[in-house]
Amino acid sequence: MHHLLRTLLLIGFSISVSTAQNYSYQDFKTPTEGASEVVGGYANGCLLGAEKMAMSGPGFQLVRQSRQRHFGHPALVNYLKNVGLEREKRGQLLLVSDMSQPRGGRMHHSAHASHQNGLDVDIWLYEFTPEAFQESYIEGFGVPSVVDKAKGALNHHWREDYFHLFADIASFPEVDRVFINPVIKKELCNIDENADWQYKVRPWFGHDDHLHVRLQCPEGATDCMKQAAIPKVSGCNADLDNWIKDQSDVAINGPKKGSYQKPETPALHPRCQMLFEESI
Repeated sequence: MHHLLRTLLLIGFSISVSTAQNYSYQDFKTPTEGASEVVGGYANGCLLGAEKMAMSGPGFQLVRQSRQRHFGHPALVNYLKNVGLEREKRGQLLLVSDMSQPRGGRMHHSAHASHQNGLDVDIWLYEFTPEAFQESYIEGFGVPSVVDKAKGALNHHWREDYFHLFADIASFPEVDRVFINPVIKKELCNIDENADWQYKVRPWFGHDDHLHVRLQCPEGATDCMKQAAIPKVSGCNADLDNWIKDQSDVAINGPKKGSYQKPETPALHPRCQMLFEESI
């Protein structure tokens, strides 16, 4: 009897280790049933009871729909619908790209490290009126970069009206931070460094053709891992020039050898691990 019990425990342990090492969230095609819950962190978490974003609605349009990354916590879905209403007032569409997978988690074969717990979303840095948007753009339109990284300057694709897109996106209180290329951040500072949402806009490499919006943990989400609060200062300072210089150096000379080490994959949150154990 003891031998049988020990054998069963070893089998269970082996399955648990195997799923932790070989899991793939993209294999889940549907959300879990039940209440929506954010579990874990933005870059190591999962999403229970996800809500699927509508393909289109007042002031918004989903793009790259074939990726199946248009799931989120209801707080994110409601936020995007509200931003869409602001965009509609300006006669423009909010172009919504990657949110999360049906159960969140890591996206294999993707540049995303985050987007795991249903509170992150990418927004295209481009504008279409509803009349000008074509169905073929959903999968086929390529958003141009607005940054000349080598020169550390904006290029001809930048439009001054994009400032209003940032204002519409960042003004909502549930927004924790918005990641954008440092060259773009510098231009936003030049236009109005005193905008009350300016502190939420954070410089980050890449992000020269889209914005990455991150919401705060919803109220009552006890398993949601918060990020450290950011200072409520504009961020329009000399440090931006350092970001821009570093980016230019890489664009001109390439990355320094040995300057990047791929981080180790962290262990799954226990509640996320259960998703795989329950699917065996």
